[in-house]
Amino acid sequence: MSSDVHSSGDNEQGRLENIPAEWYDAFSHPRRVRLLAILDASRTQLSVTELTTAIVENEPFDGSVEQARRDVQTSLRHNHLPRLADDGIITWDAEAGVELDTELPVDRTTLTSLLALCERENCARLLEALVHPTRLCVCSMVTDRDRPLSIETLASRLVSNDATSLSDPERATLSLYHTHLPLLADTGLLEFDSEAGVVTGHAPVPALVQ
Repeated sequence: MSSDVHSSGDNEQGRLENIPAEWYDAFSHPRRVRLLAILDASRTQLSVTELTTAIVENEPFDGSVEQARRDVQTSLRHNHLPRLADDGIITWDAEAGVELDTELPVDRTTLTSLLALCERENCARLLEALVHPTRLCVCSMVTDRDRPLSIETLASRLVSNDATSLSDPERATLSLYHTHLPLLADTGLLEFDSEAGVVTGHAPVPALVQ
C-alpha cells in the first residue's frame, strides 16, 4: 500500500475527535482502517479482489495465503463493505468496484497513527476502546497529567464538552464507572482505581489523543 495517504489538512478539523459520528464505526476496526487507507491512497475504484490482495499484503495472518484471501474477501463482502456503504462512506458495486464517496475526515498524521495502532497486539480491542467520542475525550483529559483526576471532575468536564452526548453529571459518572473507564483500563490506555475514584492517564497514541 502506498504511504502517500491523502491529507484533509493538519488542523483541528483533521483530528479524530472532530470527525462526524458515522466515522467512529469506520475507524474502530483495523480492517476498515486499512481498507479506507487503501482506497484513499488509490484515489480510484478498486475491485473487491484488488482490495483483498492489498489487505492481505498489509495484515498479519495465520495459515495459507489462500485461506487468508478467502477470509478477508468474505469479511469484506458480508461485513465491512456493507457497513461503510450504509454509512455513505463508500460506493460498492459488485461489477464496478469500490470507491470512497467522500474524503477522509482525518489528517495525514491521524491516519498514520491509526495504521500504526493496527500493527499493535490486540489492535482490534485497542481501536474499539479508543475510537469513541467519549473515550477519546477521557484520554485527552487525563493524558500526561502529573496527578490523578477524580471521576467526579472528569464527569463534570465531559458534560461541558460538546464532543460527547453526556448531559448529566450523575449519568456521566455512572457511564464512566461501568463502561468507559473499565474498557480503557483493560486495554492499558489509562489506569482506573475504582475504589479511590480516580484516573491516571498515559500517552500511548499521542497523535490521536491531544
